[in-house]
Amino acid sequence: MSFMTTLKDAVVGQAMKLAANPRVTNLVSDPRLMNAAMKAMSLGSTVKGNMDKAGKAAAGVFGLATRDEISTLRNTIETLEDRVASLSASKNGSGGKSPG
Repeated sequence: MSFMTTLKDAVVGQAMKLAANPRVTNLVSDPRLMNAAMKAMSLGSTVKGNMDKAGKAAAGVFGLATRDEISTLRNTIETLEDRVASLSASKNGSGGKSPG
């Protein structure tokens, strides 16, 4: 992802330099050029999204867990650990004696 960030920063830097030129200002007012520029700027996120989809598909084929699945599993484990600790504390709080 750092390559995409570096590329984006370079493009934005060059765009700022060009924006000072009056001839460029006239060109920028063309809607076709603006649409092309917006598509170019969104290309990085489109590529990342497609790479994520391909990674998930490959993980499924090879029976590997994805980052999202691991994150969900970690959250579930934390929730269950908290629940066990809470039940343990409530059991120990009653002294473990049966009513009677």
